[in-house]
Formats: sequence, structure tokens, C-alpha cells
Amino acid sequence: MSLTAWTTGALADEYQDQITKAFADFEILTRSDFTEEIQQTVKTNPALVKGRFNSDLLEDFAAVILDRSKLYGQQGERKYYLGKHVVCHGAGKGRYRCQVLKEERIHLPYQSYFDRVSPGKLECTIDKDLNVTEITLQRDAIRWGVPDRGSRVYVYQPGGTYSECREPFD
Repeated sequence: MSLTAWTTGALADEYQDQITKAFADFEILTRSDFTEEIQQTVKTNPALVKGRFNSDLLEDFAAVILDRSKLYGQQGERKYYLGKHVVCHGAGKGRYRCQVLKEERIHLPYQSYFDRVSPGKLECTIDKDLNVTEITLQRDAIRWGVPDRGSRVYVYQPGGTYSECREPFD
């Protein structure tokens, strides 16, 4: 697992401003929203990753966001909210175009994290029979990792959509 330290408070605020513009009432999860295991493993904000995810040369970012005003329920001590995995593509001059990759209930403390996958070869399962295929990433991709359960990688496709690649789990 490759984890990059890059987030400062100023940068996080810049990205939060973009999330607020695109998704009213949503905010990027903070480090304290994650389990102790993830806080110890990921040294930056596990909900925020940057890279060049689409086909241009501008910097993009992906984030796990939630709307704390939409409490859906509670399981024991764990509360869950309306949440989303989003990617925001740089549009120049400090602007971004954001899109939803996945909607889900976000249970706190959150038990997964985002990480950047660099261009290169990647093994994944992309079909229902769980056949392992090697793909070549032409640009950065977004890993959604869950400790002890494997990970998925969001891979940019022509036309602006993302496919989901499940990394094999031993």
C-alpha cells in the first residue's frame, strides 16, 4: 500500500470549499471520523486523495463525504449518515467539476480509506465469475481500501465515467 502525505489544513479547506459548492450540506470526513486502525495506518486524511485521474493534465481530488444532518440510524455506538464517494476533476483557475462515484451509508467510525494508485499494471476482477485480469492504468486511479477485506479501484474511462476494479484478496 502506497500512502502519500500531502494534505495540509489550507489544502483541505480548499477542497472542502469545492465540496460545499458541488454538494450542499456535505463535508469531507476528518481523521477523527475513522477507526483507530486506519488513523494509525494512514498518516494523512484517509478521506481525501489527489492525483491526475482523468485524461487532462490538471490536478484532481477524490473524497469521502457525508451529510451530518442526515442521520439514518445507529447500530450500538456506531451512527450512520448519508455519504458519497466523489471525484472532482480540475477545470483550471481553481475550479473543479465534481461527480458521484458511489452513494452509501457512512458508518462512523468509518472503516475504509482512499489512496492513489499510480499508473502501471494492476490485477483485478471485473466480472461476476471473479476471474483475475491484468489491466494497465494510463493515469492515476482511486483505491477504496478496507483493511482485511480487500479494495476496489475506481478507474477513469473515456467519456468521463469510472469503472470499478476489485483487487484480488488473498
